[in-house]
Amino acid sequence: MTPYQVSCYLKPRSAMSTEGPSSSWLRGDTRKKPTAFLLRALLFICVAFRVAAALIRVSYHVAAGSVLGVARVLFAAANERCLRGMDRAALGRGSFFVGAVANSWRVLMQGLASLMFLCARADEYVRQPPSPLVLTAHDKPAAHPQQVHISTVGRNKMRISWVTDDRNTPSVVEYGESRGNYTASATGDQATYKYFFYESGAIHHVTIGPLAPGTTYHYRCGKAGDELTLRTPPASLPLELVVIGDLGQTRWTASTLAHIGGADYDMLLLPGDLSYADTQQPLWDSFGRLVQPLASARPWMVTEGNHEAEALPVVGFAPFVAYNARWRMPHEESGSASNLYYSFDAAGGAAHVVMLGSYAEFEEGSAQRAWLERDLAGVDRRRTPWLLVLLHAPWYNTNQAHQGEGEAMRAAMEALLYEARVDVVFSGHVHAYERFTRIYDNEADGRGPMYITIGDGGNREGLALKYAIIGRSH
Repeated sequence: MTPYQVSCYLKPRSAMSTEGPSSSWLRGDTRKKPTAFLLRALLFICVAFRVAAALIRVSYHVAAGSVLGVARVLFAAANERCLRGMDRAALGRGSFFVGAVANSWRVLMQGLASLMFLCARADEYVRQPPSPLVLTAHDKPAAHPQQVHISTVGRNKMRISWVTDDRNTPSVVEYGESRGNYTASATGDQATYKYFFYESGAIHHVTIGPLAPGTTYHYRCGKAGDELTLRTPPASLPLELVVIGDLGQTRWTASTLAHIGGADYDMLLLPGDLSYADTQQPLWDSFGRLVQPLASARPWMVTEGNHEAEALPVVGFAPFVAYNARWRMPHEESGSASNLYYSFDAAGGAAHVVMLGSYAEFEEGSAQRAWLERDLAGVDRRRTPWLLVLLHAPWYNTNQAHQGEGEAMRAAMEALLYEARVDVVFSGHVHAYERFTRIYDNEADGRGPMYITIGDGGNREGLALKYAIIGRSH
């Protein structure tokens, strides 16, 4: 499998003429914190229900004399337990024996799948099996910074974010233009969050600057970590951007990151679906450690996808708790009231990038739509020849996966992008690559944006290979 990424190279050009299902995530946190007893009781009820359901299914198939049905139920139960054992072993939990048995089961299943492939349609391509997770461990002292990533803030500043297991570590960054010679320092804040029985380490955010454009800085977090190096984006065009979506943390992800690491780029844009933690909070930590070598060296500007939501309203967990705590973006600096959508300038204002929230309210009268209208109205195309938009669920999509999921948002916002003469819209969600001509309201239009889906940076779910429309050039 070859994961997709886009390298977007913005060159100088003359200024352009200016003529020319809604999600309702709960806001706030007015919930009562569940007690440990209630959580344990809820988990016990869920497990008991699943066991009872499995027994009922087995009894039904036995009564019907279906040996195949009984085998199917038993296979599903064994497969689930082995997958759980593999996850625990990869995270360094559970016994060696359980991990060995689980991995043996995985090898057996892969072998059976290969045999079925050879015996059936060996001449046709089939979707590859899910790629194993690449879990990155932390083996340094509790005060040692980990999961370091940076993002741009305003015209000439940078936010440094990291995590420490030790909650007493200071939120301070020392930095300078020479190795080991820190001529400036800045302090920030830290926060933690809880999710079921998981409690995060201290999540630090420190803004440094003013910084010179196109300059290399050396820095250290918390007065305890290794020295890291970053380079600020240039003050003018050309500007080289890397765009990847639906990243995850698999061997495919590692391949994508290796490709990016070999390029000389200025900034990375990610339109949602980062870690694929999906409520398994330690996977957020593993993801942060996996991307640190790149994310600590160049700004990573991200927006949320559906896999960041992690909402469990029954037990009182609001959506995007982990995402908002770990990946703080410059929404306040762009006049946005939510970390789920924001904008920023790059290359000294020659490019304006809008990061929309597919999972924040977007309909007429919503805060996001009102903000977008104000933001686009403030862009002077005479000094900003490039206008880019990123969002998660694509508005135009001929793939069979996720058909129509971006339609409500398109109907609510597309006219604003068209009137502002947006150049290109990048999206993820669909695990494939697709590029449309310039389009508006489902018709080719030379004044509309070009739409590009770039939704497979390496996530565990693999490629979406089937298209609803075959043979059309777009």
